[in-house]
Amino acid sequence: MKIILDTNIYISAFIFEGFLAKVFDYCLKNEKTYPSEYILSEFSSKVIHKFKTPKHVCEAIIWTIRENVFIVTPNNPIPTICRDADDNNILQLAQFVEADFIVTGDKDLLILETFGSTQIVTPRLFYDTFIVK
Repeated sequence: MKIILDTNIYISAFIFEGFLAKVFDYCLKNEKTYPSEYILSEFSSKVIHKFKTPKHVCEAIIWTIRENVFIVTPNNPIPTICRDADDNNILQLAQFVEADFIVTGDKDLLILETFGSTQIVTPRLFYDTFIVK
């Protein structure tokens, strides 16, 4: 199973406690997640500027992610179907790795429900389906 965790999942997993951290841990431990440089860059920008996380803490988190998963650099065309153009980068990544799921809380992605053969699901649905059995 190949899973794309949207940037908001990474942010919530590290900034807040709860089931989103369990979703992240599950994907990380089972080597099922495929982040991209775009996701890591967006993560860094948001946690530093929006959540006022110290830069060295952000760098440590990104180092941990890099040490545990393969960072993907998609080279396929970026789709143009999302209401929020930035979200097309997530769709590009999903298409490139032939992901089974995009896990996100982003309504602009969730409204699509699927993209090609990739299902777009909420973190709660993913958690209830695959982690709590």
